[in-house]
Amino acid sequence: MALGFNKTMQAVDLIEKSGAVANIVGIAGIGKSALVNRLAEQNHAKLFTTVVSLSEKGDLAIPVPPLTDKSFIETDKYGTLADVKFGYSHTIIEIIKYAEANPDTPIYWFLDEFNRGTSDVQSELMNLVLQRRINSVVLPKQVHIIIAENPDDMNTNYDVYASDDAITDRTVRVNMQTDVNDWLKWAKDNHVNQQVINFISDNSEFLDHGNDEIKPTPRSWHRVSNIVNQYNDDYDEDILREAISGNVGPSIAEAFIKFMNLSGNDKIDLNGDLQDVIDKVASKDEITKQSLVSEYVKSVSTLSDDVCHRLTTFIDLLSSDGQYAIDRTLINDSGLIDDIYNMAGTSLSAKRLYDKLTEISFNAYR
Repeated sequence: MALGFNKTMQAVDLIEKSGAVANIVGIAGIGKSALVNRLAEQNHAKLFTTVVSLSEKGDLAIPVPPLTDKSFIETDKYGTLADVKFGYSHTIIEIIKYAEANPDTPIYWFLDEFNRGTSDVQSELMNLVLQRRINSVVLPKQVHIIIAENPDDMNTNYDVYASDDAITDRTVRVNMQTDVNDWLKWAKDNHVNQQVINFISDNSEFLDHGNDEIKPTPRSWHRVSNIVNQYNDDYDEDILREAISGNVGPSIAEAFIKFMNLSGNDKIDLNGDLQDVIDKVASKDEITKQSLVSEYVKSVSTLSDDVCHRLTTFIDLLSSDGQYAIDRTLINDSGLIDDIYNMAGTSLSAKRLYDKLTEISFNAYR
């Protein structure tokens, strides 16, 4: 079982409060770092981050030669011994100093991309994770360690190293997956470009699935948002298309550009003559059709027999993915589903619409 952003954060919070070490496992760009940042803010904790994949052997504890005569030990039979000390990475020093200055503040030490570090680096981290110490340095009790890993199954394309069984046994694995509703809420809270939010709302499968070599992720869509925010007449559309393609792949980039360019000529009054509307909508590509129907759903404030009939007709014009997206919008976002259910007892059009939505939901979970 895998959890979305919010439930994963709650699980990590529970695990850390229990005294164990949470191990968040999810694809790159899914939001693991953002999750730990938000959890630290929520619990008023100081956050330190080490990217294990960028670490080298010896980074955490490097042997330091004796600096004074007292560090040398003379023996009668075995020669002179050097009492070698260790120099620790700047992060450990910062953690210790912060803990001493703020003994009542919780500290999170986030070890990101843990299984992309070499086996030598992972071995150095063994005592840190398992015994909370490196050589003679003991971590303060207020330090909570959180690990993040990328999946190591055959369906992913990550250069990962197998984790030591002791690490796997002593940490609590939490599988994280993208949840569109979680991401849309996060996007609104973090001022992601509204066109990106609307596009993902209408095309939820594009949040983390694509057919090109470059795959979209929640993090890459955040970058797309920043690009769109900076886009103006100084750049032509080819430049915008290339910049977006580099984040989410050319196929999805093309669909997003079409979505952005939905001009006044493409917009259709779905309240007009029904047969004329059907002909016009049916002639559009799938992205445009779904956008038109989505906008119609968002515009509905009061149900009527005509509205229910139009909704059922428009849904039938969409692909199965498009139908599911509109189904989710009507059930979860629009607030209309209760009205449709109540009206279904007296209106044949409402009953047909309700049955259609039920059928789509059932087929999606078969």
